[in-house]
Amino acid sequence: MTGALDSLPDRPLRQQEVTALNHADAFTLVVPVDREEAVEADTREPVVITERLVLGTDDWVRGLVYDDGWRTVETVPIEDPDEERFDAMRVCESAVAEH
Repeated sequence: MTGALDSLPDRPLRQQEVTALNHADAFTLVVPVDREEAVEADTREPVVITERLVLGTDDWVRGLVYDDGWRTVETVPIEDPDEERFDAMRVCESAVAEH
């Protein structure tokens, strides 16, 4: 991963972090493919996390999974986000689900 993807923490993302990424300038969309309940190691507080994401910019959509680090399982370049983003998201979501 390069650029903005390198800024992801080396662990699954908390729901609040996914929301924050959706408001960041680096991505135009961040969609969790699944969510699961977990417990914070240090505080023992319940938290919702995701290990599978679809990220998008105006130039590409990527499907990512967390497996000892974030890995890209599919990248779909797009030229016209308004026309191509939805299909690119479906391709990436399927790749993430199959992983």
